[in-house]
Amino acid sequence: MTGNQKKLSKGVIGGWLLHHDQKLLSARTVAFENIATAGRSARLLSAISKEDGWTVSTERVAELGNQLGIRKHELPGLLNVLGAEGLVQSDGDGVSVLGVTQARLLEYAANIFEGQQPAGLEYAAIDLAERGSSSPVRRTDCAEELAEDYKLTRVMLQDLFEQSEHIGFVDYEGRGEDRLYFNGSLFKRDHADKARRILDSLSDVEKQNLLEADDRLRKSGCLPAAVVQKVLGDILWSKLHQIGYFQVSIVANEYGSTEFVTKPEALTKYVPSGLADMLDDAKALSSSLTFGILASPASRGRRKSPEVLMDAFIGRGYVEGWASAIKRDYVALERKGVVQVTSSTDGHRLTLLKPEVGKMARELVLKGDASKIAAELIIGNRKTDFAGPETARTEERLKDIPQAKSAAAQSLNILRKR
Repeated sequence: MTGNQKKLSKGVIGGWLLHHDQKLLSARTVAFENIATAGRSARLLSAISKEDGWTVSTERVAELGNQLGIRKHELPGLLNVLGAEGLVQSDGDGVSVLGVTQARLLEYAANIFEGQQPAGLEYAAIDLAERGSSSPVRRTDCAEELAEDYKLTRVMLQDLFEQSEHIGFVDYEGRGEDRLYFNGSLFKRDHADKARRILDSLSDVEKQNLLEADDRLRKSGCLPAAVVQKVLGDILWSKLHQIGYFQVSIVANEYGSTEFVTKPEALTKYVPSGLADMLDDAKALSSSLTFGILASPASRGRRKSPEVLMDAFIGRGYVEGWASAIKRDYVALERKGVVQVTSSTDGHRLTLLKPEVGKMARELVLKGDASKIAAELIIGNRKTDFAGPETARTEERLKDIPQAKSAAAQSLNILRKR
């Protein structure tokens, strides 16, 4: 354990372990194995502990792992790690969870990480991301302190910055020692002050457009991305999306894919550090509901009253009927374990398996009269799926839009604390 690590709470460390592990899933490196082990173990534990039964079958555990991007051959090792921490017990019948609560998930992740005796480089990768989540941080301003706190040589420090950039632990703008680091959590903290600084840098027209978009999101909570993009224009939309001012989730079914926008701070009061899996689940549910409200044809069972649906979901625990939308609009959520679709004498039954996620989604959907929003949908050709906000934001940063990149760099310089 290094000195500066003590300054970060277990909740903060655990949150970044989950974040970094997601990035490592698509990276070819073994430099951060302890982060991957802790993050992956915690996400697997979260999925298993949300199941109804006391013991989860081996087959079901393998499927849950598959949905998290965990390969079959990785499972035994991760289950051994969880078993060593006294969190699960594995036998011939399956895997049993031992007194685990979702509220302590990030703490479990941090404990697992510390138990792997990680090197200073891995702690430094967490610290760098945490610094960039509060305000864009200049490389030259943090390099010496990171090297001293985590006993990093010059070569190790160079590895820290280069690998953090390539893997995606942090985002960056600029060159050399003046490079600025930040990440998608930038607007999850002190949002009002950061929004004010962004507004101060915009032209009068851009200010008016952004204020209009913010007002619409305050009233509705969740909007189709095409609606917000039309208000802002392509350049301003791309700049703000890249630096995390908006979050975009993607819902797809047999009719195509649709992007929905939320504000990063919309649900952070419910989850530690704003990084727990429940947040993505709630945004997936709210986006799917908004799709049904705005885009689903009446013949499929278009939802005209989201209040009725959410009240039934949360109060009774299910809704049912013969509408085909019940079977088709929530497939991604079913795979994630948020809802379950079954058949009954009254038609198709949609059961809410995670009441806390339903309550969070209601905060988004019922903030305004979403049924009256004029939607402009972006339709593609994707399999039924849900992509979280970080996926959509990363794709936006990869687009080659020089003017937007320049504007993003300018905004980050304004945000950086002096």
